[in-house]
Amino acid sequence: MRAQFGKLLRNTALLLTGSAALGTVLLVLVFCLPIGRMKQHVAVSVDVMLREADQNPGHGLSNYIQTKRESYTDAIMVQNAIEKIPEKNVFEQAMWMYHNDLEEEFWTPEASLRAYCSGESTDNMFIHEYSRYWHGYLVYLKPLLMLFSWEQIAVMGVAVQIILMAVVMGLAVKKKQSGVAAAMVVGFLFMKPLLVLVSLTMTVCWIIILAALIFMLVKNDWLREKNLYPEFFLTVGILTSYFDFLTYPAATLGFPLCAFFLMNDVGREEEGHSSSSHGMKDASVWSALKDKIQKVMGYSVFWGIGYAGMWAMKWVIADLTLHTGTIKDALWSIIGRTEAIGGRPRLNGGFYVIGLNLQEYDHIVYPVAAVLVAAVSLTLVVMAFRKRGTKEILAELVPYLAIFCIPFVWIIAVQHHSALHARFTFRIIAIAVLAVGSMGCHAWKELRK
Repeated sequence: MRAQFGKLLRNTALLLTGSAALGTVLLVLVFCLPIGRMKQHVAVSVDVMLREADQNPGHGLSNYIQTKRESYTDAIMVQNAIEKIPEKNVFEQAMWMYHNDLEEEFWTPEASLRAYCSGESTDNMFIHEYSRYWHGYLVYLKPLLMLFSWEQIAVMGVAVQIILMAVVMGLAVKKKQSGVAAAMVVGFLFMKPLLVLVSLTMTVCWIIILAALIFMLVKNDWLREKNLYPEFFLTVGILTSYFDFLTYPAATLGFPLCAFFLMNDVGREEEGHSSSSHGMKDASVWSALKDKIQKVMGYSVFWGIGYAGMWAMKWVIADLTLHTGTIKDALWSIIGRTEAIGGRPRLNGGFYVIGLNLQEYDHIVYPVAAVLVAAVSLTLVVMAFRKRGTKEILAELVPYLAIFCIPFVWIIAVQHHSALHARFTFRIIAIAVLAVGSMGCHAWKELRK
């Protein structure tokens, strides 16, 4: 046990330090790329990608997508990709992440990007920095912008996501894990999928989720035999921290966790070898339950270590090399993002912000679909109770109940950020629907045995 713990500790340290070093090198390399063609490619599609409803009134799906997409953050990402401050070297640019804005006290990314692409002099702008994030999306966005317009990249992003979802479904059927595919679809439908598909910002976490599910479906047996799931969740957390812009990161934990328990009969081995006596059977059920709870908590902790640890590595690297003050800035940002909203008591404020996020489901189809998912899952669970017994099935469902709580714990913990950016943070609530749907999938799997 001690040797295993030592190995895990070593792997954690190596993954974090190695990822931080590699991430820094990749950012510096992409900042060596010339920005001329990038700027040209953005300029030809900037008006289309930032079009607003009052500038192009209309109806239907295209107008809905255009007015609801996250153009504010998309504009920040793109401007970070095509800007280069002449007096700064590539390492300074990669660490500080400078960009010019029309305003000094607050940011106007859409207007600033338009002005920058139109050739307006940056002498009339103000330099801002965004050093507390990794901005790892630039590793792929800058090379892509050398070859394609912003609009073309958005189209390619839609195609990539559709292909990845098709791969997940195909692998799930092939591996006889159809519940994983079904749960993925249920969860995705509660993320306003059309807006995820067309947004540079919202796409990041979803692609990480799909890549994680594909890897699990292909390598599940290997991960279990080698006991590498802790490192797997650590890696998912690292990738989320590096590439995501603090959108709905907890989803990259919730989706793989549900998939893990759908794919693996955790604790079933002990239950299968138990005695038929009532006392031994109860002991086996509780042993299996303990194993499941340990895995939910353990894998969540490792994801958190990867996510927070990788983020902290950026602050340390930036401060040690350039004395950016990023650590101080980041810590104050954490305090601000996690403080209770509006002077309310934390729990009260948390419930208030949960309500704000739920309000983003502004169409009747969402509550109807949620009730339908819950009703189907509950029916299947009741049928499974009758087949195997209440204690056994309840033990099977406890992990999903724990996963169900993840989005609400996250919102309460970082309620200020979740209130300020509810228009995209609401997507983590999809984890709760996913967990309920996974209960139904698990119960259905039990009924078919």
